Amino acid sequence: MEKIKSIFLIGIGGAGMSGIAEILLNSGYKVSGSDSSPSDVTSRLKKLGIDIFHSHNSKNLNEIDLIVYSSAISEDNPEIMHGKKIGIPVIKRAEMLANLMTMKKSIAIAGSHGKTTTTCILAHIFTKCNLDPTYIIGGKIKSFESNASLGKGPHILAEADESDGSFLLLRPNNLIITSIDNDHLETYQGDFKKLINAFKEFALNIPFKGKIVCYGDSKDLKKIIKNVPRNFITYGFEKTNDFQITDLLQSIKGCKFNLINNLDDSNFEFFVPLHGKHNVLNIVASIIMSIEEGINIEDISEALLTCKTVERRFEVISNNIFNKGITLVDDYGHHPEEIKVTLETIDKVWKKNKKVVIFQPHRYSRTKALFEEFVEILSEIDDLILLDVYPASENIIKGFESDDLLKAANKKNNIIKANGVEDAFLKLKELINDHSLILTQGAGNTSALAKLISEYQ
Repeated sequence: MEKIKSIFLIGIGGAGMSGIAEILLNSGYKVSGSDSSPSDVTSRLKKLGIDIFHSHNSKNLNEIDLIVYSSAISEDNPEIMHGKKIGIPVIKRAEMLANLMTMKKSIAIAGSHGKTTTTCILAHIFTKCNLDPTYIIGGKIKSFESNASLGKGPHILAEADESDGSFLLLRPNNLIITSIDNDHLETYQGDFKKLINAFKEFALNIPFKGKIVCYGDSKDLKKIIKNVPRNFITYGFEKTNDFQITDLLQSIKGCKFNLINNLDDSNFEFFVPLHGKHNVLNIVASIIMSIEEGINIEDISEALLTCKTVERRFEVISNNIFNKGITLVDDYGHHPEEIKVTLETIDKVWKKNKKVVIFQPHRYSRTKALFEEFVEILSEIDDLILLDVYPASENIIKGFESDDLLKAANKKNNIIKANGVEDAFLKLKELINDHSLILTQGAGNTSALAKLISEYQ
């Protein structure tokens, strides 16, 4: 990239793209980009010195040497088309990430669920243990108020995105695989076996001397472990894992657990101020990779005591909403399995509170593919406010809208349809009492709703 001085990012406001933009800027490149609408992310990038255009126009490409575009951008984007026409190289986000990961010893974090949180925890441990890593994360780390940093240390940590198959472009030195589930199947022709094969192919990208830390309780990941000749280190709750989690205790303050190293028969107790069985799994994956990179286990334990969540990943916003001692939890999860583990955590920790959930489905294709799973999990919620499907870039798929979910699930419980954020807020105030817990769940406008609730006086 010696001849490249000016880089333009299309979809620069996206979580993955904004992190790359920040790394490129701090590496000495002139960075600019476009995004369809302003956001807190684009405002922050502007303050850093990045030129942002809030329209996609060929006139934005002034003295540009390279164009990078996100998976959310279609090929008929005017900037992509014009760039190709005048001979500017155009590459996907993952290809740029692959280039950045050659800078240092690279650790990729992959999985259908948990990769953002795991990358955040790993970056926190490495930073607190003075390894000063470079990291690119699909969410803001609350410990650092950023989702990217160009560190002076030897490591680069980055998420590997399976949603568009682009993770196959990456060649990391080491890898964490947190999970595999039937999500983003539109990329894999609706075939779950093709998704499994993609993860298998990705695991084969790791060099023989590399390490793959992998969730060992998953029957699907067990197949990959069995059929891929690489150095796997497994973790989970089952005794057959190399690292086994035992004695898990959950409270409002966080999680306490024992981690047994079955490779050397040692064990260690940890406490983390995060919630949920799913987060314990993410934490353990980070612990193991940190150990493999030479960090002392006592230092890891101390670092975890100050670990904070990623924005919108089971984020406890406040315990005094409306000045009534009401708890507000905000969570990005929009897959039935993610909703399930979030609700399980709330039921475990906040047993006596009345639960009121506001949920927004994300994408019509996901709602269609997992319709029955959504109906099953939503039917278990006592009080639910349902927002319209957040379409992203998709067109409406008839029969798989929020109204259809409501009709199918609203048999034994209280499900209310809301027409937008303001309407959801008004309906919420009618449902809560002084002992309520509010959960804003899903992608899309739910983040704005959580902000509205938290700021209301």
